[in-house]
Amino acid sequence: MNLIRLQRHQHPRPPHRELRQKRVLDSGYRSIGQVANLYVDEDMVLQFLDVAASGVLGFGTKHHLVPVEAITEEDAGSITLEVDQQAVESAPTYADPHAGPEEELQRSTREQYGYG
Repeated sequence: MNLIRLQRHQHPRPPHRELRQKRVLDSGYRSIGQVANLYVDEDMVLQFLDVAASGVLGFGTKHHLVPVEAITEEDAGSITLEVDQQAVESAPTYADPHAGPEEELQRSTREQYGYG
């Protein structure tokens, strides 16, 4: 599926709201990082989040794709995932968060999270 990264002035189709800059919590409510980008299909339906996880002192930020199906809760300041931190950190990293993820990365990411 061809996905695009939403620009800052664009928003996904409901039921999802603006998620960028929200803190991302794992299933144990531990902070993983924050939502940096949103990727939608041609109908503006949200498919993936780009979760930016900082390294030591903010250096070495890694970008992880997370399928929208992994979201269990959304509130004003954070989202909670149904997976733990290790599942996110062991998923493929995303080298170019400014471009839409290629189909192979989408497939392998969905499989990593059990949505294949």
